[in-house]
Amino acid sequence: MLNDQLTILVVPQKDGPVIRLNLSAVVIRTILVSLTLVFLVSLAIFIDYLFIIEKGQAQRRLEKSLKLQQFEIQSIRNQLIGTREQLSKLEEFDRKLRIITDLQDIRPSVRFSPREEEVSETDQSRKALSDLNRLAYDIRVRDASFFQLDAFLQERKDRLARTPSIAPTQGHLSSNFGLRTDPFTGGTKFHNGMDISNSPFSPIYAPADGVVVNTFNNAGYGEFLVIDHGYNIVSRYAHLSKYEVVVGQKVKRGDLIARMGNTGRSTATHLHYEILVRDQHVDPEKYILQ
Repeated sequence: MLNDQLTILVVPQKDGPVIRLNLSAVVIRTILVSLTLVFLVSLAIFIDYLFIIEKGQAQRRLEKSLKLQQFEIQSIRNQLIGTREQLSKLEEFDRKLRIITDLQDIRPSVRFSPREEEVSETDQSRKALSDLNRLAYDIRVRDASFFQLDAFLQERKDRLARTPSIAPTQGHLSSNFGLRTDPFTGGTKFHNGMDISNSPFSPIYAPADGVVVNTFNNAGYGEFLVIDHGYNIVSRYAHLSKYEVVVGQKVKRGDLIARMGNTGRSTATHLHYEILVRDQHVDPEKYILQ
């Protein structure tokens, strides 16, 4: 009986003594309990091992996902930087168009902060989304602005054709509009135009449609040419070497009108270019669309 004892006989296949093992119930229960404990501990270790493996795989998947998110965030930020630069150029183009068309800007003011703020990795996604939302709004504002400009320019096509908007010649910008050091006296003097230097006889073109109203020689300006563009806008060209048009001739934007020279009060070959609006000198560079 199991409650008393258990006898185990080991009988060899060949001749030999029979081995007799007597196991008490306590020993048997001890062995069974021990085996059960070993099994349970082994099972627990195995399950824990599987959990560790799964946790490691989950950790690697998470790290991979985080790296992918960081890459996507950086890609978005790079796109944001490029789009901001394009918007900045469009803003400058918009500003110049409004200057030459005398169209009031009625858009809301939208600007991105030029300084990048330091944020933690957990806030990068939120900041990128915020930047995208602001950028989308800014683009809608730009679209509205250009829609307004397009409608306005369609109505004022003739004025646009007669408003200077291109550089009259190619070369080096040697002197800007405004205060400068006079090359002859060394004193400070207001310069009412812009100077563009290049080689002798470089071509000079009409910056807009108009009529040549005067050509003459001046002690200071040398050979001098004047174009009336209408709408109270006049452009003037000094230190020329040769005229390619005559008084009374109509010109179109881009027509050859003269050649660069060094006549009059001049230190080197260059074009002195002026624009007057309602008889007031203005900065010609504002009338050059890049």
